[in-house]
Amino acid sequence: IPFLPLRRTFNHINPMEWATLSKEIEEWLVNDVDTRSQLWTWGCDAFWLTFVAAYPLFPRGKWPMWDPRIPVEGIFIQKWLGCSNDIDAMKLEGNHSLLALLNGIWAEFNRHAALFHPLPLLAVD
Repeated sequence: IPFLPLRRTFNHINPMEWATLSKEIEEWLVNDVDTRSQLWTWGCDAFWLTFVAAYPLFPRGKWPMWDPRIPVEGIFIQKWLGCSNDIDAMKLEGNHSLLALLNGIWAEFNRHAALFHPLPLLAVD
């Protein structure tokens, strides 16, 4: 899994960091992973966690199109889409709400990453 561990300076409260990671996962998935494998399913879930952290107003707001080979499937993204109407764009603009959201996704990403990457999530020198 070429994007793990994350670099030591990864800042989980910066959506731009998540956008970069999301793109790395997307490219890895579509170029290197067998779509019939458990790694594909895991990778798709990792992609959606990072994509939503990068674009928290998804499916509203502005966000780039992802590779259509990555399906909108999985527990996290289905749950997110199910509650996306409850997300108040004005409240999310506040630092506290965005910080809480990104902290929650970071915790979920840590749990998810550990399924295939049992080592520390951040690189150590």
